[in-house]
Amino acid sequence: MPEFILHHYWPSPFAHKVRIALNMIGAPWTSVEIPRVPPKPLLMPMTAGYRRTPVMQIGADIHCDTQNIARALGEAGYEDKLFPGRSRGRVMALSNWIDAAIAELAIRIVITSSIGTAPPEFIRDRGDLYFGAGWTEAALKADLPAVILQLSAQLDQVETALSGTDFLMGDDPSWGDVGLAFLAWFLRGRWDGGADLLAQFPAIERVEAALAANAIDHESEITAEEALAVARNATPTSPTGIHHPASELTAAQSVMIRQKGQSSDPDITGELRYLDMTRVSIDHESDETGPVAVHFPVAGYRITAA
Repeated sequence: MPEFILHHYWPSPFAHKVRIALNMIGAPWTSVEIPRVPPKPLLMPMTAGYRRTPVMQIGADIHCDTQNIARALGEAGYEDKLFPGRSRGRVMALSNWIDAAIAELAIRIVITSSIGTAPPEFIRDRGDLYFGAGWTEAALKADLPAVILQLSAQLDQVETALSGTDFLMGDDPSWGDVGLAFLAWFLRGRWDGGADLLAQFPAIERVEAALAANAIDHESEITAEEALAVARNATPTSPTGIHHPASELTAAQSVMIRQKGQSSDPDITGELRYLDMTRVSIDHESDETGPVAVHFPVAGYRITAA
């Protein structure tokens, strides 16, 4: 099995999601702790400027976005544990819905509720990241009751889906259940109203209890400088070529990748290495890393000629 290096910081909810998955499937991994907010000078040279957390490094292959990380773990030999019963398509579709329909609401509630208690620079950074230019504290606070109602409605649908079954796919947990566990952990720990809201959904709490508690610490650690050296001493092993029938992009073409929606994320540029229906990869090189391949999901990202 390859060596998984997780670039993260411990309070990060999306890093917690990946940590839950790694521990659920029994994959050995190494921790590299990174800053909560930019600049991230020992990470972004590796990611072509991608700034979000977490990032999964496998030698000189750098995987960004949790949905892409899940695919990478499956391809590395953990398919059956992440997507039991050949359920990869169903689980990924469900997980994408959880991220779009539920996680965004939870993030909005937590950020809004943190105004006045979290460091102002953190609120500014996350506000720009998730809500785009022009957001205001007053507008977030005014919308909060309606957002809580929306979240409750979505959680109720999930609760119904869990009726009569231990996990979303049946007897065994999947990547979809990882998404539920991390959201419950996030709401319970970061929002004063989280515990009371979750008490209305005992099946979701059961999934949280089964999965979320096993990702709060880790012994195997290296420094960011050591991780850069791992990349520098390796070469990308991921595939190449264009395998998307609807794309007019060509291999080695300079492309720009950007998170969809309103966001302050920087544009990512590089030479197109690989493209299929679910993943886009670019070749990138920096003084710190040498040549690396940086991977993103196609869903949720805008890919254009640079």
